[in-house]
Amino acid sequence: MVDYDVIIAGAGTGGSTAAYTLAKRGHSVLLIDRKERYNIGNKTCGDAIGSHHIIELRELTGIPELPKGIVEYDVNGIDLIAPDRDHRLRMEGPTTTGMSFNRLKMGQWFVGQAESAGVEVLASTRVKKLLFDDGKVSGVKVSIEGGPDKDYTARIVVDATGATGVLRMQMPETSPIEQQIASEDRMVAWRDIYETPDFEFETPDYLEIFWNQDETLGGYTWVFPQGKHRVNVGNGVMTIEGHRNPKDIQYDFVKKTWIDTWGEIKVLDSSGGVAPIRRPIDTMVDDNFMLVGDAACQVNPIHGGGIGSSMLGGAHAGIIASEALERNDTSIESLWPYNPRYHKSYGMKQAALDIFRWFLLNITNDDIDFAFKKQIIKASDLLDTSMTGEVKFGAGEKFKRLVAGFGKIPLLLRVSKVAGLMNDIRAVYARYPDSPKGLAAWKEQLVPIYETAKVA
Repeated sequence: MVDYDVIIAGAGTGGSTAAYTLAKRGHSVLLIDRKERYNIGNKTCGDAIGSHHIIELRELTGIPELPKGIVEYDVNGIDLIAPDRDHRLRMEGPTTTGMSFNRLKMGQWFVGQAESAGVEVLASTRVKKLLFDDGKVSGVKVSIEGGPDKDYTARIVVDATGATGVLRMQMPETSPIEQQIASEDRMVAWRDIYETPDFEFETPDYLEIFWNQDETLGGYTWVFPQGKHRVNVGNGVMTIEGHRNPKDIQYDFVKKTWIDTWGEIKVLDSSGGVAPIRRPIDTMVDDNFMLVGDAACQVNPIHGGGIGSSMLGGAHAGIIASEALERNDTSIESLWPYNPRYHKSYGMKQAALDIFRWFLLNITNDDIDFAFKKQIIKASDLLDTSMTGEVKFGAGEKFKRLVAGFGKIPLLLRVSKVAGLMNDIRAVYARYPDSPKGLAAWKEQLVPIYETAKVA
């Protein structure tokens, strides 16, 4: 006799969504988080999300609409700004319309929804280790603040512990789940939230992302207004060899370029964080075990945003886990459909954007300035790519780009090459195996694509 149908470690948006989905389907769920209950949701974040994620989540789970008190400001688009800061691409469309929000209130609301659905929440509790029975996951050992360690058992355990993947790293070497994430597949970030009484943002409904390979190699700076006199500003960089500390970048480059121009400011919050930026974990399930959110690498590889994708991951995981519980079969084979379901909704696009990430890492400020100035890359291209992970140019359009890009032919060839690689990896994900038996052969198909992308 187990204590719960499902134990979920981590009450972020992914974990809370999975818990809500399962509880609404009648399952007993224990949701554990190391933070105090009133502080769940307080974390480093860009504090913005596209409306399409919320709509899709509501269609999957029936979760209510977000209360207006969570939303700071409506967002109508994103401006991508070249290193010279003279050229920008304005992206307006389904994936860029959304909202900036209060991160703590958002987290509290999601946990509250889970509780209302019948989830038991255990806060101020650290999950220390996985429990195993006959080589299969059977529960967790926890450390409750001010009390003794305690064991809880469940038919399924979900790791939603974030980028560290505390439980994922404890899986045995025989598990098909990747335990470790390569350093090059992580982003470190620093962000501040300010009130700017002396400065008014003219277009607070447009978020700004600045590329500068000299300052934020493999990353970017963001300026996300949350109204006319409030802003979330930060930067993130890939953790490749020789990368700079984002806090140093914040109080050097970002401060001189933006913050100092805003006059007197009031600091509301400052913090750093880390996120995975790669394709999803190749399998997010094993016997009695699932991964959700950052622990599953369910994060956009280009901008590091993971709230919307972790919601989708949590919803799909909850639905598949519920179906497996109803069949009384929580084996890896029974949980396997979670993988292709997530890939169809987001993972395929995520993998293609992972390829595009390597292209962005290997281009210069001059390349970016030239591409923006000559419109070799247009806002519509990036919007389409962000929606589908696919790059498509018609024959006539290709000729126009070739003429515009005369003098930078190598750059055009690289754009064409990376577009082909993105389509190649989408095709591989479209052939994701329908059982664990095909995983090893499927992973082999990824190797040549990544080897080429990293030097393209």
